[in-house]
Amino acid sequence: MGGCVRYRIPLGKPSPPSGKKGVYHVVERHQTLYRICKTYGVDIKEVASLNGITDQSKIQTGQRIFIPGAKKVLKVEIVIDDVVAGPDEKVRIAYKKLDFIWPVEGKIVNLFEESEDKRHQGIDISSPLGAPIKASYAGKVIYSNNTIKGYGNLVLLRHSEKFVTVYAHNQENLVEEGGWVEKGQIIGKVGQTGRATGPHLHFEIRRNNRAVDPLPFLK
Repeated sequence: MGGCVRYRIPLGKPSPPSGKKGVYHVVERHQTLYRICKTYGVDIKEVASLNGITDQSKIQTGQRIFIPGAKKVLKVEIVIDDVVAGPDEKVRIAYKKLDFIWPVEGKIVNLFEESEDKRHQGIDISSPLGAPIKASYAGKVIYSNNTIKGYGNLVLLRHSEKFVTVYAHNQENLVEEGGWVEKGQIIGKVGQTGRATGPHLHFEIRRNNRAVDPLPFLK
């Protein structure tokens, strides 16, 4: 039996800083230093200094980050705002206007609402379980998973430096992170995963990481 087995060695300091008590947090995909420090209730500048992090916006999946004063490793939630704003190759499309198409056929059951008491960051489109979900525009898949609380199976597509679309509660995602999809390509199936009371697609358009009413953009 030939060949050699390669083990991935976690990045980071091999032992705690001298005289410091704490734990090591291993960075998972889409986690940010800000969210990690907020979860543990520690100062981000101190953590960056202890771990030799010169750019707080650049940490790597698998990196071991020493958290001073922490007694146990905590679960750090993935937040959709962090994914959209996270480091990624910017997608540049040479069109003056993005003409988004409807991602699924069905009836709108919830509209976009910006007020704090009724805040709803997209539209909900009721559709049969398993119905095809289409990419509203061509773009790069920057997220395809179910680790963001409440959204269930979720796909995020980046269409330009400004625009990202959100497809949530899917029964199944049919695209992988890092891939490219064309306008109208089927990217998932309608479901009711996450916080959903019935089969529907929760659809958002985000401009500069701020949710906007999708209806004026849809053709």
